[in-house]
Amino acid sequence: MNEYSIHLSSLKDKIEKELKNFFEKKLDACDDENIRYVIKELMEFTMNGGKRLRPIMMITGYSLFHDIDDNIIKASISIELAQSYLLIHDDIMDQSDMRRGRPSFHRSVETRLNDPRNSMNIAIVAGDLIDSFSHEALLTSGFDIKNLISADYEFSKVIEDTGKGQLIDIFSSLDDEFSESRLMKLHYMKTARYTIEGPLVMGAMLAGNKKDIDYLRIYGKNIGIAFQIKDDILGLFGDEKQTGKSIKSDVNEGKKTLLMIKAYERSNSMIKDYIKTCLSSGDISDIDFKKLKDIVVSTGSYNYSLKIMEDLISKGKSALKMVSGNEESKAMLEYLSDYILNRSN
Repeated sequence: MNEYSIHLSSLKDKIEKELKNFFEKKLDACDDENIRYVIKELMEFTMNGGKRLRPIMMITGYSLFHDIDDNIIKASISIELAQSYLLIHDDIMDQSDMRRGRPSFHRSVETRLNDPRNSMNIAIVAGDLIDSFSHEALLTSGFDIKNLISADYEFSKVIEDTGKGQLIDIFSSLDDEFSESRLMKLHYMKTARYTIEGPLVMGAMLAGNKKDIDYLRIYGKNIGIAFQIKDDILGLFGDEKQTGKSIKSDVNEGKKTLLMIKAYERSNSMIKDYIKTCLSSGDISDIDFKKLKDIVVSTGSYNYSLKIMEDLISKGKSALKMVSGNEESKAMLEYLSDYILNRSN
């Protein structure tokens, strides 16, 4: 392990401990058996795996301008709790059975209740509940009220943009000609804002810095979109054991990724119809799945997606050089950029 890996591992351990403490306090304060059950399920769902990239980004944004302390560790779990909220609702919309190699939240509840409709109802409310938890974690982290208000306003705008991105995603399934420019907007609003840009800016705001925010936004936007393109590549070409979900899930959900958009644009009418059929099947066969992957490669869509991702990371790194923060923290962000490009899960 290099020094950056050791540092990331140490931060992840602190985040895990703070998450555990937060949920245990919630459980200690709850005297209703059913609500306690839901909070326990939320705890298990949140604690089950995850790279903790978002809280790490918030801590790193803070460390650019202030030494890491207990307050930022407490604040950082806010974005991880919000991640659980978004994933729970996302899995309901996508009808996903698995998340991080285990049953999705609504499916886990269903195994106990044997009642699909009420299991989804409980999952929706559980998502709302943990969204409230996320703001509580931030607002009780001990920071100066002025910096807290700035950070929580940014947090609210991040969740708003993520919701707008989700709407673009839903409508994309109805649009046969969904374009690359619309996809980039989708990736920015649904992924980059709450994965990279938002947490990074929130951390800087908690440190009281405002003059470097624009450069951090440019970095976060470009690296965040690259993160999603990498996710989509792993969703088609990754290893199920490492990604923790079915390698066919993106296709079965009909996701119009950059891989699919460019393959569609570069194909003749017969292949275009075939791609549309695959994306609308809901349960693609092994033979069709392999053929679809071959089309993505043969049309040059795979290499095109890699090039776009590399260009985005390059733009992000250029913006990072303009930030006047701690050099070690900037080096960590550069390392994280390379990690996003090369990760396997």
